[in-house]
This record gives sequence, structure tokens and C-alpha cells, in this order.
Amino acid sequence: MLRFEISEQDHGALPAIDVADDVVVIGSAPPARIRLPAEVARAAHVRLEGQTWTLLAESTLGGLVRAAGDSGSIGHGIQLELGRYRIRVTAAPSSAVATPASRTESLARELMRGLLGDGAAPTLEIERGIGAGTKRVLPPPEATLVIGRGDEATWVILDEDLSRTHAEIRRGWDGVTVVDLGSKNGTRIDGAAVGEAPVALHDGSTLTLGSLVMRFLDPAERHLRGESIESKPKVARARPLASPPRSSPWSLVAFAAIAGLAVVALIWILAT
Repeated sequence: MLRFEISEQDHGALPAIDVADDVVVIGSAPPARIRLPAEVARAAHVRLEGQTWTLLAESTLGGLVRAAGDSGSIGHGIQLELGRYRIRVTAAPSSAVATPASRTESLARELMRGLLGDGAAPTLEIERGIGAGTKRVLPPPEATLVIGRGDEATWVILDEDLSRTHAEIRRGWDGVTVVDLGSKNGTRIDGAAVGEAPVALHDGSTLTLGSLVMRFLDPAERHLRGESIESKPKVARARPLASPPRSSPWSLVAFAAIAGLAVVALIWILAT
């Protein structure tokens, strides 16, 4: 079993990932067991089989730039540098338990959020009910958000269908999950009832609390699926007003001649 410790420049290390697979691929495509943003990694960037590593694309390993096709032994450990990320690969302790794939996917989303910035944080938006249109950014990993109508809640919504503490949202290293806190009118995700066991939220999921309906939005998950994150609408530039057509000098001469003839005619009429 191999242990992968990923850290991002200017950030602390993420929880270690222990993988028991015979072959592990580090890359940006969904089949990769260890996923990094496409901005720093090819679809399949590094392949590890047993105790042997093979580079599928140019990489920095141990501080040295190595070409695609290079390979060697993991031995006591290697350190890969891909863009702003550092990946240390070692043998996992004998007592280690394989990390579930859901955590690996969640860590990939957190790495993507770090790359995309604050705008990629997961959010909940009220679609129907009191406060429709209101958005709430979920707190950083390992923090919770309690929704309810009582002062004990961290997101207070004065809806009579809500219990004082209705549901708890946790953004952890295993993803964003929801548990019902014994509410009187229940909690549902995409129509399925939620109990005391955590249920995962995914980008686009509908969260129903009594009659209140929310939408979960996760730009990082959307980006990892290969979909573009919606950008702010572009404001069309105002076109300058068209300038009035310039008068031709010949038209001015004609106008003066006509005016002159009119004056002469008027004098002749008065004289006769």
C-alpha cells in the first residue's frame, strides 16, 4: 500500500491518502486515482506500479526535471512537484487502512478550490421559501453549518416549517454532507429522506427542509467534470452616437444662391 501526502504552495498538507491498488495513476482525468487540476497535470501524468514509478509526462522529481518515460524505484519515498503542488509518495504504515475513493474525490475538489480562488467555494442558495435568492458560502473544511429558525442555529431562517435546529451541513475532507437533527418536517436530498447518517451533497443537488428548497452549488466539482464555471455576464459597451452627416460645401453654395434669387424676386415684386 502506498501513502500519498499532497500539499499546496503556501498551504498546509492535506490528509494523507492510502491506496492499496496495484496500479495508481496521478493525473487530471477522472480515471486517475490521485487527481490534480488539469492546469498542472496531464490526464495521466505519473504511473506507479508496485514499487516502481514511471513518468508519463515531464515532471520535477526530487528537485530535478525528468523526461517522460523515466522510471525508477520508490524506495524510501519520492517527491513529485507539479505546478504549485507537492506529492510525497511513501510506503503506507502496516496499520493503515485504504482511503475510500470518495475522500480522494473530495480532496481533488479542495485542491481545485485553492486554484480557482474564493469564487469556487461551495454554496447553498434558497430557491423557494423565505429569503429566496439568498446564498450562503459553506465554511472551510471540518466546520459545520446548522440551519434552523432558532437562535441556536448558525443560519437562522424564520420559516415556521423549520425546527429550531433542523439540519447540519458539514464541509469535511470526505465532501459536503447533511444530517437531519430530528426535525419535525424532515430533510430531503433530491427527494430522498435524510436521517441521522450523513448523506453527501453534489453539485446541483436539491436540499429540502420542510417546505424550504435550496440548491447546492459546487463550482470545483463542475470544473472537474470538464464543465466551465459560469462567468459574470459581459456588459456590452455603449456604442458612440452617430455623428450628424457633414454638410457638403456645394449644398451651402446652392442654398445661398436660392436665397439670393428669392431676395431679388421680392425686390422686383415690390418695385412693380
